[in-house]
Amino acid sequence: MNRFFQTKKFKGLIVVLFLLFSLVLYTSTAGPGAVGDMLNSIAMPLQKVFSSVTGKAQTNTATISKSKEELQAENTKLQQQVNELNQKLTNYYSAVQQNEQYKQFLGIKNEHKDYQLLSASVIERDPNSLFSSFTIDQGSVSGVTKDCPVITSAGLVGWISEVSALSSKVTTILDESSQFGVRDTANRDTGVLDSELKLADQGIVKMSYLANGTTIKKGDQIVTSGLAVESGFGGKFPRGLPIGTVSAIKNSPYDVSLYAEVRPYVNPAKVRDVMVITDFRGKAEAAKESSSQINSSSSGASR
Repeated sequence: MNRFFQTKKFKGLIVVLFLLFSLVLYTSTAGPGAVGDMLNSIAMPLQKVFSSVTGKAQTNTATISKSKEELQAENTKLQQQVNELNQKLTNYYSAVQQNEQYKQFLGIKNEHKDYQLLSASVIERDPNSLFSSFTIDQGSVSGVTKDCPVITSAGLVGWISEVSALSSKVTTILDESSQFGVRDTANRDTGVLDSELKLADQGIVKMSYLANGTTIKKGDQIVTSGLAVESGFGGKFPRGLPIGTVSAIKNSPYDVSLYAEVRPYVNPAKVRDVMVITDFRGKAEAAKESSSQINSSSSGASR
């Protein structure tokens, strides 16, 4: 019997009796509704938690209850909005690009009233080209013809070598076939611009056939002379198109003349947008003379 009073059951019974006695004492002093108030204070937080969980469950159930067609419709609508935003962004960048081209147009047109200009963009580069040739998105439909000069606001890039209806190939001034008259703006010495593979790899061209007494020096600006066009010899380029600056003066390995290495203002390998000079003063006469010279050479060869 003495052992029972020492067990955990007896101790638990004492605790329960103590709690019951305390409850009776609290009820007698606080009134009959006190027990209910106490139970409510315990139950209210539990009810709020239960309501919150129930509300979330109902929301998730409503989302899950949407049909596959409704979800697809929502997805399609969102995709359309994304496409519209992408198109607006594309139009914005296109407008910025066109605005920049128009600024270049105005600058060149103000300086050369006789130029007819056509803006174009590079759409393809020839991976096999050693001289950075490329294709633009303008062709004969837009008035492009063979030998039209191709420029940027910075200077000469090259000329049109092949023409199709909607595109044209541009041969750059780095090409070995380049050969046209140029002059130094500082002292007006003239020479012939040409190129070779070794220099083209460095992005450099040559101003050849300079006299030993030339006063051309490093830093001078070189431009097209336009002499062939103005004299009716069939040249491609009008007078004064910027080409680049002299980087060095060297002795020619083939004769006693000198030549100047010229670094172009425009890197043809990196150009994106260009302008084609579709017409300029003297072009028609030069083209006519060039055609007659070709015909004369052909008839002489046939004899």
